[in-house]
Formats: sequence, C-alpha cells, structure tokens
Amino acid sequence: MERVHSLSMMSRFLLLHCLILISLFIAAATANTSSITTDQDALLALKAHITHDPTNFLAKNWNTSTPVCNWTGVTCDVHSHRVTVLNISGLNLTGTIPSQLGNLSSLQSLNLSFNRLSGSIPSAIFTTYTLKYVNFRGNQLSGAFPSFIFNKSSLQHLDFSFNTLSGEIPANICSNLPFLEYLSLSKNMFHGGIPSTLSNCTYLQILSLSYNNFSGAIPKEIGNLTKLKELYLGRNRLQGEIPREFGNLADLEQMSLSKNNLQGEIPQELGNLTGLETLLLYYNFLTGIIPSSIYKLLFSIEFGIAI
Repeated sequence: MERVHSLSMMSRFLLLHCLILISLFIAAATANTSSITTDQDALLALKAHITHDPTNFLAKNWNTSTPVCNWTGVTCDVHSHRVTVLNISGLNLTGTIPSQLGNLSSLQSLNLSFNRLSGSIPSAIFTTYTLKYVNFRGNQLSGAFPSFIFNKSSLQHLDFSFNTLSGEIPANICSNLPFLEYLSLSKNMFHGGIPSTLSNCTYLQILSLSYNNFSGAIPKEIGNLTKLKELYLGRNRLQGEIPREFGNLADLEQMSLSKNNLQGEIPQELGNLTGLETLLLYYNFLTGIIPSSIYKLLFSIEFGIAI
C-alpha cells in the first residue's frame, strides 16, 4: 500500500515538474515573440516618420508579410532574433527620427547617415545599453546635443557631423563614455568652449570638432589623450597658444588647427610627433620661426602654415 502511495506521489511530482517546464517554455516563447514584435513596431514607426522615400526602399523591403529579420538593412541575433544592426544609410530619406527606436533594446549599431532626416535627435535612442556605434552623419538634424548619451558606457563610435546641431558640448560628455574611440561633431553650429573633460575619454583615437563656432583656448588636457591618432579643430574661433602638451600625443598622425585665431609660437614639443603625416596650421596669427624640431619632419608630412 505504501509503495502504491509513493508511486502516486512521484507521478504527481513528475506531472507538476512537466507542467512547470511547459509553462516556462511558453513564457519564454511568448516573451521572445513579444520582443520581436516590439522591434518590428519600432521599425514601422521609423517607416511612418519617413515622408519621402525616393527609391521606395522601405515600401519594397519593410512590410509585415516578411519576418523583420529578413528586412533589408536589418540584422538580427541568430539566437534571440532581436535586431542588433540597423543600416539605412545613403537612401536620401526625408523625415524625422522617432523615439520608438529606443525600444530596440538589443541594438548595437545604428547607421542613418547620408539621408535628409531633420528635427532633433531623440534621447530615448540612447537608453539602449547595448549600443556601440551611432552614425547620423550628413543629415539635417537640429537641436542640442542629446543628454542621455552620457549614460552610454558601451558607446565606441559617435558621428553627428554635417548636420545643424547647436548649443554647447556639455562638460560631462565623457563622464560615462569610457570606451569612446571616435567622436565627430564637425560641420555643425556648436559654440562655446571645448570642454577640458574630453580628456576623460581616454580611448579616443579620432576627435573631430572642425567647422563649428568653438571659441576660447584649446584645452591642454587634450594632450592627455595618448591614443589619439587624428585631431581636427580647424575652422573655429579658437584663441590662445597651441598647447605644448600636444607633444605627448605620440600616436598622432593627422592634426589640423587651421583657420582659427591662434597666437604665439609653434611649440618645440610638436617635433616629438614622429608619426605625424599631416600638420595644418595656416590662417592663424602664429609668430616666430618654425622650430628646428619640426624641420626633421617636413619631408615626411604635409605641412601647411601661414605666419
């Protein structure tokens, strides 16, 4: 009798265990379907915000009769089937960027460059903690620098160049961007000083702030960015002297400080930049002679200067 009772209890336990496993499987499947639906809705919101699609790219390729992971310009993770890459660059799309793109919670790369998108950049986009690459280059975007970007510890590449963004670069831009390697804000309407706190983005390799209205002195702290390979600060309203600390940028290959209001002499320390290929200093108010330390580089670099 006890044996029959034990078998009955075991059967009930196995049945309960199976029911729990089935429930978990259904819950996981439902959650995955819900996530895919969320991604699809976010992309359809972007499609709805496009007012002109000259090649009918979205009309042809983005529709609910096809799985979202098969849409052109969309890449999904093979396991989760969540959208990880969105690349619709160079399509001359006219419209705005919807905040719903922030619902792409697995997105790693977002490329909307070389279109005709206007309006502001939604801060909601930068609530996605997996985002590493953002390229909005060559649009007509306006407004201030998005504030939520400072919470993007995963971000490595940020390109807002060739737009009409304005305002100042916030002083805490690098507070939570420890892995940022590429920052291009060139050809916009930014003004104010260049934050000295850019030196906190210690992994920066490319920094481009040219063709804006930045004023004041060039922060000497930029000389602490020892991984920097390219530095573009030309065509602003920068004043003061060229920081001697730039001689610490041992990996620097390209540097443009042209068309500013820089004064003083060219620092001898620039001769330490043995890997330098281009040095542009023309259209400033520099005085004195070209340092002898730089003469040894003249045959290996493109050198432009007007004193």
